[in-house]
Amino acid sequence: MASANTTSGLEKFGEKEKALLMALQYNFPLSEEPYFDLSDFTELKVDYIFEKTRDFLKKGVIKRIGAQLNYKAFREIGFAALVGARVNSEDITKVTQIINSYHPKHNYLRDDERYNVWFTIKERTPERLKGLVEKIMEECSVSDYVYLPSKRVYKMDVKYDLFRGVSYSEAGIENSSVPKVEEVGVNANLLLDLERNFKVEKRPFKKIAQNYGLGEGELISLIGELIELRIIRGFYAVLKERKIGFIENAMNMVEPEEKARTAKVALKLLESIPEITHLVEREIDEKWRYPLYFMVHASSKEPIEEIRDRALKIPGVNSIKTLYSLKDLKEEDRDPDYR
Repeated sequence: MASANTTSGLEKFGEKEKALLMALQYNFPLSEEPYFDLSDFTELKVDYIFEKTRDFLKKGVIKRIGAQLNYKAFREIGFAALVGARVNSEDITKVTQIINSYHPKHNYLRDDERYNVWFTIKERTPERLKGLVEKIMEECSVSDYVYLPSKRVYKMDVKYDLFRGVSYSEAGIENSSVPKVEEVGVNANLLLDLERNFKVEKRPFKKIAQNYGLGEGELISLIGELIELRIIRGFYAVLKERKIGFIENAMNMVEPEEKARTAKVALKLLESIPEITHLVEREIDEKWRYPLYFMVHASSKEPIEEIRDRALKIPGVNSIKTLYSLKDLKEEDRDPDYR
């Protein structure tokens, strides 16, 4: 059944559509007329680019186009944690609704034999973050869970290679520290507009720039500077994975041979496996022995398992626990027909 869904998901796109979606992800121009420049780059007619891009947005194939912001630059949500909870099957619907009421970034049902519900949540301080997780778990009547705060983000770049059927990007290492928006004198609302309100039109930067008293060129230069600082991770289209046939995603939990070598293992993973979308080191407790995790998305399990086998050969890796997503609980909670 999964294979049939995979085929229909990827094969419903023609070569021109794939080329456009790839360019919107990997080669989006930072220029005054980016869609015209995209036409030059892809040799696709600009009218086709406007029409198809708007259609992809309307149908949910593209979630949004714009700035990919680094949450660490915002004081309100500067700290994050991954939480794995042990939830009885009969309680999953209730627990899902409670967790989703706190607006987690992600919330998945995964195939771990003990911790089956996994969500990420953010807060202003480490203390508030821990308190929030304790509150959520108490409301859910869950006593068995692992709390894994982020220690270091090495990579966060979600792009999908539609020709290979697997996630892929060559983003470099994340900065270990990121300046706060206020420290660089940038209006946080400007960044949110660039993330949420970037239009498919001839000069999409123009109105946003005018709203903040900037010229188009000035705004585009600023975006480039913020990308260098990693306040903005990139500027491109974000695709909805199940709409493009990427029906598998796996959280690979890495146990190093020595905890002290975690950073070295992370750097080797980053260097060797460009299919990784997320690579994060986390603080662990006595219930959990995997301080490092990476995500891979694909149209089937085969490339994910091949990538895991490659990762196991990296010096310093002792074991890898791979947890596949069974359901996107955020999506299912919004859409009762989600499969």
